[in-house]
Amino acid sequence: MDTMQANAGQRLWLTQKQQGTGLCVGLDPHFDPNGPFNEDMYLLYKDPALTNYFAQILDALWNHVGFYRGRFTDPMRTSAFLGAVTNYLTKVVDAAWSNGIRIFKPQSAFYEQFGPFAFIVMGIVRHHIDQLALCDHALSFVIDDAKRGDIDTTQKAYNRAILAPPDEELIPGMGGQLYCDAMTVTTLMGEDVLTPALPYLKSGKGVIVVTLTSNPSGTTLQHAFIEPNEVIPLSDAQQAFRLTLEHWLAVKAIIDRDPMAHEVMLFQTEMFCVKNDLVQDGISPVFSVIGATVKMDGSFRKLRPTGIALIPAFGFQGGGFDNIITLAATEGPLAGHLGVLNSARGIMFAWLKKAGGNGDPAPEKLEGEIARAIDQFRADEKAAYQTAGLIWPF
Repeated sequence: MDTMQANAGQRLWLTQKQQGTGLCVGLDPHFDPNGPFNEDMYLLYKDPALTNYFAQILDALWNHVGFYRGRFTDPMRTSAFLGAVTNYLTKVVDAAWSNGIRIFKPQSAFYEQFGPFAFIVMGIVRHHIDQLALCDHALSFVIDDAKRGDIDTTQKAYNRAILAPPDEELIPGMGGQLYCDAMTVTTLMGEDVLTPALPYLKSGKGVIVVTLTSNPSGTTLQHAFIEPNEVIPLSDAQQAFRLTLEHWLAVKAIIDRDPMAHEVMLFQTEMFCVKNDLVQDGISPVFSVIGATVKMDGSFRKLRPTGIALIPAFGFQGGGFDNIITLAATEGPLAGHLGVLNSARGIMFAWLKKAGGNGDPAPEKLEGEIARAIDQFRADEKAAYQTAGLIWPF
């Protein structure tokens, strides 16, 4: 396969095969001043060069941009912390990379809490992954878990901010900063969220539709059975997107029962891909989020035959293979594919006792702890395939 011409789904699947697992390492810099992810823990990874880098930026903000002067009570402390967090993140990437992992998912919210340094920290980490891939002549795949979803003009800006490559000028003299391979989106606003991404989807990027989440309260709407609505007055523009009896019956025929809200979304997502000619060799660049804490009944694979599932909630959120093994494709180009299996704290903070570690975040032990966690994940993943009688695809 020519990776330069492949769509995001094809590249993702090929990258998973090369790393020998469906694991995706979440890069979420949790900060809890009263918990294990506190200032002292991160400062174990204090780096003079990075501290100086952030200090110079802070000095410029402090001395030349009056707005920021009152926002920092201790600039040197802030510089040391930002440098340490960035160093920790790159060491996690290095440890995971050394153990074959090539797929990563930063969660934007954890970076946005760094204020004006959000894109700087994430950009450094993203660039670090890119450099590792270039040096090793390897594939990599980075997902920004941004969960953006808005009207078309706003969504276009989100797409550019997160997906644009360095050679696409975002503002005069500045190209794309994050150039992620895919981003998560929420589609409560409908197809208008996906349409602005079409130029990126047709040039190798991906979007991931939040469909069935792991948070308990999401079930109120996600698992609600719905009916077609052909009586409420709609505008001419809205009429094209009405849930008609024909569409409803189409979903029902596929899953052999009345559909729930998340199943209609799966169907609509698949139809969007087909309508816009996004499917290449049976694989789509539009993925769907399916949380690992919810037990699946097989409707995903029926409704999204070309789709890939991003499956968060492994590790600390309690998700497990028993819940999602029915997502595995048994035939076609995705045969053997289960999903993008995301674990964040379970890998990134593998030294925690809850993650099977010894509770010591010391830098000299981090790589070993992460290697142990990755090895255990691979073993559990392979065992789940064997228990389910599925062919191990790696």
